[in-house]
Amino acid sequence: MSSHLQIITELETVCETQARVIRALATRLAELGDTETGRDEIAEADAAYRRAIGGDEWPD
Repeated sequence: MSSHLQIITELETVCETQARVIRALATRLAELGDTETGRDEIAEADAAYRRAIGGDEWPD
């Protein structure tokens, strides 16, 4: 049986992975928003998301 600290570490890893995926998807959606729709709504949502998470670094 895993200890509480092991479970927390595993959950932290899952959250970090999910955050990387979300950032990558948000970036791609922003690109599509600019090129496909000609509107800036998706790009603005992406910028707001990046401000909310405290950075705009590309995921590792």
